[in-house]
Amino acid sequence: MLHKFALAFKTKTIEFFAEEEEDEDADRFARSPAPGADGVLAGQRVVVLKPDPLLNPNPNSADGGEGKAASGQEAAVAAALATASSFQAAYLHLQAAHAPFLPDAAAAADAAAVSHLRRLSELKRIARGGPADPPSPDGDGTLTAHLEAQVRENQALLRSFDAVVNRLQAALDAKDAAAAALRLDLEAVDDANARLAGRLDRALAPPPGGDAVGAMLSAGVFDSVLRDALRVAHRFARALAEVLRCAGWDLAAAAEAAYPGVCYSKAGHCRYALLSRVCLSMFDGFDSYQFGATADTTELGGIELATRRNESLQQFIEHSDADPMELMNSSPDCEFAQFCDRKYKQLIHPGIESSLFGNSDCGTLPVMSVAGPLYELFVAMASSIWTLHRLAWAYDPAVGIFQVGRGTEFSMVYMENIVRSKGFMASKELGKTVRPKVGFTVVPGFRLGGTVIQCRVYLDHGKREEDIIDSI
Repeated sequence: MLHKFALAFKTKTIEFFAEEEEDEDADRFARSPAPGADGVLAGQRVVVLKPDPLLNPNPNSADGGEGKAASGQEAAVAAALATASSFQAAYLHLQAAHAPFLPDAAAAADAAAVSHLRRLSELKRIARGGPADPPSPDGDGTLTAHLEAQVRENQALLRSFDAVVNRLQAALDAKDAAAAALRLDLEAVDDANARLAGRLDRALAPPPGGDAVGAMLSAGVFDSVLRDALRVAHRFARALAEVLRCAGWDLAAAAEAAYPGVCYSKAGHCRYALLSRVCLSMFDGFDSYQFGATADTTELGGIELATRRNESLQQFIEHSDADPMELMNSSPDCEFAQFCDRKYKQLIHPGIESSLFGNSDCGTLPVMSVAGPLYELFVAMASSIWTLHRLAWAYDPAVGIFQVGRGTEFSMVYMENIVRSKGFMASKELGKTVRPKVGFTVVPGFRLGGTVIQCRVYLDHGKREEDIIDSI
């Protein structure tokens, strides 16, 4: 019974709730709009279109005013720049009118400059908000002002260029005048040189029937060539001393062996002994025509004086222009090459050759070529002395050579102290004046007719003044 009651209650409850849902659906359907009532379907996206804003028909709007203001500012700036350029051109004209001074041009340039300054002042007043010129009725005032400003600026540039051209033309005229003056000076100098050259030619020209070769030769020419030869000899002696020192030689002992008993004022003066050895060996035989060759007397006896002088001068000129190293390589049997070989054997002792170039028994100049720079210096020294010898035999009479022995009293007429010292020229011993003595001759002297070229000697310092005082 209870079961039947529960089943009936459940059935009634389901029916009750089903009726309520149907009533709600009916009410919702009644409230929803009918499809197509206002042309919009349910669930469709709606786009709303708005009309464009109407353009402002008034031409005197704010935007138009701003555009005109910008155009006016551009025109004002252009006018200011053009006026500044015009003022610059006027100022350049004013400067140009002062050098040289032109009163009319200066006054015109001054007036133009003042006018442009007034224009700049007016533009400044307008820029600060002052009253400006009213615009033209047709609206083209801004464009016209801009074009006028450009025209004024171009005119100012033209005036500036004109002033620069005038200044450059004036400078060019000044340069032309200076060049013309220099041409006149050059012509005057050329005329003076021509006159001096004529006088020199007349002075050097030999007298009628005189000696043309002798007119070109003088003691000064020989002395100049001698100094060049001695400079090369000094370089060779220094190089040889350095090579000997590197080979372990004692230069002081070598100097003592060459000139025993000579007292040197300084320890380094022993190099003069080596220089003396070099110079005396190289100048040995200088007074012979073949410079030490065996056939001197026979050949010289059969040569006329004029022929001998001309040949010697010709050989001097040719050898002065030749390269000695190239001559040695191309003509190893020539007279100069034989001279170099003889002097090498005379100068380089076998002991020196053995210590410098190894154990050599040939005793010839090519052995020295392994020394490199020393060989080149030797050839250069031999070439300079050979050239001097050729020049010496072009004189009439031929240049003579002399040297002094050790112990000879020093004479300022025939000798020159190779050491530039002061005070050691004479000393007093027991009230007597004692002249210094010669230790050895370093460079021989020469005689050219009545002219004497002093020989250079090293004085023996064995008796100094202080030593004499100590002995007293």
